[in-house]
Amino acid sequence: MTGRVQCPESSRGGPDCKAAADALCKAKGYSQGKSLGTDAVEKCSAKLLIPGYKRQPGDCRTESFVTRAWCQ
Repeated sequence: MTGRVQCPESSRGGPDCKAAADALCKAKGYSQGKSLGTDAVEKCSAKLLIPGYKRQPGDCRTESFVTRAWCQ
């Protein structure tokens, strides 16, 4: 199946793409899934657009998405 579901943050702080694959498959009528393809984007604060602003830790974060999953 194809789609785009954001991977939630796991208890360890990283992305939980298994949960996103399951959500993608459940939306298509299946019970569970396994991630076959992922995508990641960096989202940053609008503060970075201010001229002269120096990037600080925490201004940007990486978000992961499942784009393809094997469903069953």
